[in-house]
Amino acid sequence: MIRIERLCFSIGDFALRDVTLNVERGEYFVLLGKPGSGKTLLLECLAGLRRPSSGTIEIDGRRVEKSEPRDRGIGYVPQDYALFSARTVRGNIEFPLRLRRFGRSQREGRVKKVAQMLGIEHLIGRRVEGLSGGERQRVALARALAAEPKFLLLDEPVSALDDETRDGILVELRRIQRQTGTTTIHVCHDLDEMRAVADCVGILVQGSLVQAGAPEEVHQSPAHPEAARLFRLGTILSGKAAPEGSGTRVELGGFALHSEQLAHGDVQVLIRARSVRLHPTSSSEGHVAARVESLLRGNSSVRIDLKAGQISFRAEVSHDEAQRLSLKEGCEVAVVCPPEAIHVFPKAPGGD
Repeated sequence: MIRIERLCFSIGDFALRDVTLNVERGEYFVLLGKPGSGKTLLLECLAGLRRPSSGTIEIDGRRVEKSEPRDRGIGYVPQDYALFSARTVRGNIEFPLRLRRFGRSQREGRVKKVAQMLGIEHLIGRRVEGLSGGERQRVALARALAAEPKFLLLDEPVSALDDETRDGILVELRRIQRQTGTTTIHVCHDLDEMRAVADCVGILVQGSLVQAGAPEEVHQSPAHPEAARLFRLGTILSGKAAPEGSGTRVELGGFALHSEQLAHGDVQVLIRARSVRLHPTSSSEGHVAARVESLLRGNSSVRIDLKAGQISFRAEVSHDEAQRLSLKEGCEVAVVCPPEAIHVFPKAPGGD
């Protein structure tokens, strides 16, 4: 449905660099990255609000990188919703239909359809000034969907909402996307938001797309340290790798770890927090002695910050396991990092 090839765009000191991406028809694609990674710029290039300096954009097999926004068949919800405060909800939803010269009966039919879909029929005559954040979000989405676009662009659509409203809107977004089959690209920086809606996820780092795939695929095999950080998989450390048996031995300064991956030289290593095993110091051989620096008890697990020599890293265990080990700040534990806990990034990124 959407094909981007080697897209480049510069603004000030920042640049999108050789972004290549395919989004399948009917897919809900989430573009994930830290604030400032270029997500909004890429969306604006897709929407036609900015012209890339090089590269191509195809929608349904048609080159559109030089086309006007109205000719691209898109619906776009910017981060601030960009509603017309002086117009009613109906006037906002009708706006793209008037631009495309839909007749009155067509406009009325489309407005009624999307208002019912989003549960805002009772707001149709109101001005948008007094609407709540969730209501404004629904109006912006209705306006984007009114002209039945081929694909939908959502820029941080729930970032300004409270948790309860956000969760409800995410459920609605996924329901509507499934109902309409609209190919959707959704920009965010929140992992839970991504998990709520995504069929596929792309990781954008300082203007470069470093990985794209199913969320489970990125979780299992992150291609870049930033993907591991965004997925909160554990701790990234720098070390030196050398062959050992059928795998690799990684020296981290204070201790060594073994990985089944093959690597050599300077590397970065992910220690998966949920795969780290903790034992009482007197009952484990082949372990690393570590000190518990802090504990953070969450709803489903306990996050433990550990220090071994000069190396700091993280483990995550169940509440029952934390209680069994009598974990508390300052106590000593034996740490075992099995090969499945270690993921090696063969080449340290240079500013990617």
